[in-house]
Amino acid sequence: SPVTAAPNEVVSLSVLIKGNTKELRVFGLEMAFDPRMFQFQEVRKGTLTAGWTAVDGNEVGSGSLRVGGFSGGGAAIPVRSEGALAEIRFKVTGGDYGNGQQTQVCVKQYTDDLAGFQPASACSTFTLKK
Repeated sequence: SPVTAAPNEVVSLSVLIKGNTKELRVFGLEMAFDPRMFQFQEVRKGTLTAGWTAVDGNEVGSGSLRVGGFSGGGAAIPVRSEGALAEIRFKVTGGDYGNGQQTQVCVKQYTDDLAGFQPASACSTFTLKK
């Protein structure tokens, strides 16, 4: 959020889960984004991982992020939980795009305790406002 923003604004994308069938102690995922639209800023802990030892992310190529976390001494996420694993923040650059240009940010792969998850929606649409 927001789903529409102007260049130089910072937007956040939350990675949400709902109805997990097993306890979560470690997670990993890959995310694809348009590097002409966004500049990666940071990953923050989500509502479900606030007490975890670490939740972080790194850009692993142009338009590609690897995000993960582990509970360490923190509590595992119980079965049938609902909330955010992480919040990913991007600065809108907009590149040479015009007003109204749309792009998507998509989760490409789940690993660790998320392996086998079937997302209801693995993409979020963003619209540039100039």
